[in-house]
Parts: sequence; structure tokens; C-alpha cells
Amino acid sequence: MKLHAARLLGFPAAVACVAACLPAIPDAQSGFKSASYDPPGLYHDQRAEDLFTQARIAISGGPGGVARLQGLRFKGHSKAPGSDGQIFDGAVEIRIQLPDKYLRIDSGSFGRPLTTVAAARFELARFILGAATWVSHEVQVKLYTRDTPADIPGPTDPLGVDAVSADGSGFAARVVMEAKSRMPVRVVHRNGTQTMTMTIVERKASGGYKLPSHIVTTAGDRVVDDVTFDEIAVNPKFAQTDFAK
Repeated sequence: MKLHAARLLGFPAAVACVAACLPAIPDAQSGFKSASYDPPGLYHDQRAEDLFTQARIAISGGPGGVARLQGLRFKGHSKAPGSDGQIFDGAVEIRIQLPDKYLRIDSGSFGRPLTTVAAARFELARFILGAATWVSHEVQVKLYTRDTPADIPGPTDPLGVDAVSADGSGFAARVVMEAKSRMPVRVVHRNGTQTMTMTIVERKASGGYKLPSHIVTTAGDRVVDDVTFDEIAVNPKFAQTDFAK
């Protein structure tokens, strides 16, 4: 499958989208029934495995529940700040078909920057790590709670798990669990000189999972994305054209 990504610049009443259709892994290795298996060597240490296991139990009711996840569709609305501080309202939809398809569509009177294939791949990996602790097959990582071999911004956290590329891609992000629920509440990564933080403000139950319904992303202390999902569908049926750019 050809790898491609696109982000369309926005104009009044425009639509902005980012799509990533990543090379598919043969079904014999990663068919939907076992798409979220943990590859050998995923965990650097026992605490990383324990934190991810606790999170998966909290999200889906059992440590193997995330393996039932085939795809997700989120629909809702977003708030995006302009360069002059003005807040723009829009509609947002995110489509994910695991393991390798991702599309975000923003509709409104604002623009979103162009992105690269690698950025789209990383965006999917960070989103699905935070939403469901699902480990992307397209961004191979190792999970650490100590001796992390990468510079991840911000202080270490006793409930943080660092996901660092094991394939030379350069991916690095910290997934921080919420103290009470043990589900991911923040995903932190570096973008150039900026510290980017995706905060899961709220979750709601849908299709047997507790999934993000409100996400705020900041660059430093500046809000750059604020999305609220009114509809969340688990394992929806997608057509091939649903991921066309």
C-alpha cells in the first residue's frame, strides 16, 4: 500500500485534513483479531509493563481488551486560536482503521499547517497510545520507566512511561497515567524547541472502552488545539474511500 499524507491549507469555510495510509502488515502477522499484540521486547522494565497493563484494564476491562480494537471514528467540534489570539470554531472528524490508516478532517474558517508523512505517522502513534495504549506497528517503540535513551521534555513522572523508537525513526513521547484511574491523561513530546502536551481532559464509555471525549493540546503554555467529541464509534465499518485524501 502506498504511503501518503496530506494537509490542506485552510481558507474561509475550508476543510483541512491529514491522512496517513501506512504500509499494511500481512494479516497473518497482525490481523485485526491480534493487531494490538505486544511484540517481543516491547517493555524495557517491569514497571512499564505494569503501568500499561493497569491502563488497559481501566480502558477496556481487561489487559487483552485492547486487542479487540479494529478502528475508531470520532466526531465533534474544535477550537483553534488564530495568530491574533482570535478563537475559531470548527467541526472535526478523526477516522482510524488499525493498524495503518488515519485521517483527521477539520472544517472551519481556519488553516492547519502542512505535514509530512513521518509527522502523520507520529501523530497517529501518539494519539492511539494516549487514547487506548495501542502500540502502532508502523512506529516500533520500546517502553521505559527508567534509563530512557531519549530526551523527552519536562520532568519525569512516577506514572509516566516513555515510548522511544526501536527502529531509528526518532519517535519519542511520554505517556503519563492519571493517578486514580490509571488511564493515560497526558502525552508529551518535543516539536523543535517546543514542548507539546496532549491532555485528555475527559473520557466517556463507548463500545466497551473508555475513550477520550475532550482533548486539549498545548505548545508550552499556549493552547493550539481543543477538541470535544460528541460521537465516538468503536470498530465502525469503513470503505476504502473513507481514507482518500
